[in-house]
Amino acid sequence: MDRSWSRERLTRVLGDWSCRDDGALFRQLAERFRQLIHAGDIPNGVRIPSERAIASALGVSRSTVVTAMDQLRDEGLIVSRQGAGTYVSRAGWHSAARGDSRLNTFLDSNPIKGLIDLRSAALPGLPMVADEMSHLGSADMKNLVSSHGYLPHGLPLLREAVARYFEDFALPTEPAEVLITSGAQQALRLVSSAVLEPGATVLVEEPTFRGAIETLRSIGASLVPVASGPDGIDLAELRRLAHQTSPAMIFVQSGGNNPTGAVMSAQSRATLARIAADVDTLVVEDAAVNDAAIDDAPLPPIHGFGARVITIGSASKSFWGGLRVGWLRGDGDLIHHLTVVKGGEDLGTSVLAQLLTASLMPKMALARQQRQESLCRSREILLELLADSLPDWEPTVPHAGASMWIRLPEGSATAFAQHAGRLGVSILAGPTFSCADRLDDHVRVAFAARPEVIVHGLGRLSRAWREFA
Repeated sequence: MDRSWSRERLTRVLGDWSCRDDGALFRQLAERFRQLIHAGDIPNGVRIPSERAIASALGVSRSTVVTAMDQLRDEGLIVSRQGAGTYVSRAGWHSAARGDSRLNTFLDSNPIKGLIDLRSAALPGLPMVADEMSHLGSADMKNLVSSHGYLPHGLPLLREAVARYFEDFALPTEPAEVLITSGAQQALRLVSSAVLEPGATVLVEEPTFRGAIETLRSIGASLVPVASGPDGIDLAELRRLAHQTSPAMIFVQSGGNNPTGAVMSAQSRATLARIAADVDTLVVEDAAVNDAAIDDAPLPPIHGFGARVITIGSASKSFWGGLRVGWLRGDGDLIHHLTVVKGGEDLGTSVLAQLLTASLMPKMALARQQRQESLCRSREILLELLADSLPDWEPTVPHAGASMWIRLPEGSATAFAQHAGRLGVSILAGPTFSCADRLDDHVRVAFAARPEVIVHGLGRLSRAWREFA
């Protein structure tokens, strides 16, 4: 376990600590630390940043942090050692860290009243999901229920539908080359745990999806960032680092980077495959956002050119995240091995969710069209609001997904996100998407919410920036 936490990591775990009541800030901060220490989210023995660094990251006075830390010291929850720093001195109820609280927006059963949350890029389900649910045939249900229902490899009907999904991209696929998973996150975990040893080098885009960073780190991988911009991963830097480090894996988001919304071109995909083939490394391609393209039709996944590629997909962006259905496409032998691993983990993904997803897959073209129309409208609303109220911000126009990556003209994004939260609007700071706690000059603003929520949120964000700047 990493025993020394950066200020950016601590800030992510603290979350919206200062928005829950009208008490003094030092009391709210101390209480949030207590909760996290007792829950094990800040585990025993962790070295926390200096009081000055915490104050800077949270955008509060140093005296606020000093007073809060003094309370925690008096209670025995932290201890300071001369010349060595400040450490958590009690594990609380559990002994392992819970990650970086990227799921706070989903886990909070008591959301802050009046807070506008522009953190989550999770899209609402399409109406066709509810319609299809009501049309499921009783005969299909009876046939399923008459079996034991444990299908580690996935429902055959869905595996066939996913194989046809890839064939529509001119990528011949057999059902035996498809494994159904409980979402894209489980898919990445299965692959990573099967092919990586602790300490193995993985090249990852910078920035990239926080869930991928946490998953790879939990396995003990050594993450090496590769710059990624409006056109996707920097191929020249990838080639240099691939030959320099001989990585065990390259992780890339081809169909829509989270947070930038960049989509790799067909030429870039081919070049990446050749780089991977040159160093004989596995490419894990996260294409979960592939079907939430905004400007153009989705491109075929990375494949061929002598490279070993496994592609992750999901029904979350195309239909609904509540289905919790994802898939893996890869070499049949690897898929068979991963099926055995998955069977030992959960005996299979929900059969009912798979049946519903299988019935939705033939409607993928319509789902893409509806997503494109909605995302394009919301993206334009956000871009217009930024141009009007925050003209000195520098947004990267996303081509897929529901988030916008924005460079700030000055200051710390971590501190600004904290300040904005205290004024009632929640966004994510750039280091959330960095495996090295960098990118503190960027924020991510999601536009998955209803248009009126985006408008109100940008109004608060503009006021927060005027105060902060």
